Amino acid sequence: MTIDDYFSGLERGLTHNVRIGSPEEPILCLASDEYNGLVRCRIYFYDASYLDVYEVVNTELGYPVKIHYSYTYIRDEKRIFRYDNAPHHPEIETFPHHKHSGERDTLSAAPEPNLARILAEIGAILQE
Repeated sequence: MTIDDYFSGLERGLTHNVRIGSPEEPILCLASDEYNGLVRCRIYFYDASYLDVYEVVNTELGYPVKIHYSYTYIRDEKRIFRYDNAPHHPEIETFPHHKHSGERDTLSAAPEPNLARILAEIGAILQE
């Protein structure tokens, strides 16, 4: 799998799966070589909330490996949650993967998320 394959699949998934939200165009996909690249995009939801997506990905093993990632969900100008793998919480069981929640920035263990799971979590929030 090349990084362009990953980019194509991600873009296809985001632009064709608009049940909840739609991505701001263009989706930024920058390849540094055949197997490494960066993705940045914002996905807007019907209530004007949005998800900022940031991924640094390597596909050399034949599947995507997220070297760095951050998924930040903002609603009413407040951060609802952020998943990331910044290595600044070694005390967390799922280190370096973790989740920040709410205005008080509650920290919790969280396995590495995928975009489908995050969109499902946001869908549940939107239905509340």
